[in-house]
Amino acid sequence: MKTNAVLKVCLAGIATMTMVGCGAPKETVHLGYVEADWIYVAAPGAGRIIEITAREGLRVEAGEVLFQLDDESERAALAQAEAGVSETSARASDLETGARAPEIRSLQARLSEAQSRFNQAQKDYERVMPLVEQGLEPRSRGDALEAQLEAAGAEVEAAQQQIAVAKLPGRAAQKEAASAATRSAEAARVSAAYRLSERSGVAPQAGRVEEIFYQTGERVGPATPILSLLPDDGLKVRFFVPQSELPAIKVGSSVSVLADGLASPASATVSFISHEAEFTPPVIYSRESRDKLVFMVEAQLPVEGGFHPGLPVEVVW
Repeated sequence: MKTNAVLKVCLAGIATMTMVGCGAPKETVHLGYVEADWIYVAAPGAGRIIEITAREGLRVEAGEVLFQLDDESERAALAQAEAGVSETSARASDLETGARAPEIRSLQARLSEAQSRFNQAQKDYERVMPLVEQGLEPRSRGDALEAQLEAAGAEVEAAQQQIAVAKLPGRAAQKEAASAATRSAEAARVSAAYRLSERSGVAPQAGRVEEIFYQTGERVGPATPILSLLPDDGLKVRFFVPQSELPAIKVGSSVSVLADGLASPASATVSFISHEAEFTPPVIYSRESRDKLVFMVEAQLPVEGGFHPGLPVEVVW
């Protein structure tokens, strides 16, 4: 909230007042005003407002949804990222389990055919070789059958190796690549889910909705405040203390705050004392003008005390 410069100078320039009556102790009184520390809730990205659930003047709780931006693109990106996770996970699982059962059965059928050819080649060899040795069959016939038997044996061995390899899981490098692809897909899903969540504006803490700057259907740019929120600890009273009285007030001290129309004063806690002095009104610093050297002090106010930003008050301690 923009502070009224004239009000600040006037309030800071008012001399300290004391109230004395019939032997009662003196009370230090200063004039001040109420300020607010607003929270401006904005969406990180640009988009069109499709719904505003917050209402001005109503209280909201921390985490409560205040507005919603269009999110079709973000939902599609999340669906795509989830599909990518499923795909990479399936590939990684496939490498862990080896070939599928139908593929194994096909290889086993090939092994059975090769074994049959080997058995037949072995029978032919055993039947003809005695005839070759007796000279009833030519040597070339025996050599051909021997070569055929060796080829059939090699075919059986190759089929057995194919089945053994098919049952093995993927190689270490392949499995590591599949694992990395899965991690990348999961990171993309987390990123897409985060971007989708950012399309909803939520209350960072409990408080009262003070003002709504845009309406449903309007487009907003990145980091554009859509509404302002007054948190429960967002009110404070600001007043100025002469340097001569500064030692009497500390951070954590309790002060009483009075305002017109309030039946009883409210208690406030000093939360800040400026480290730099101010002159009010501006004068040349000298020993004669020390009484015009003041320090700004802030004290936390309860929101439910009936105070509003800009309200002039009296601070007593």
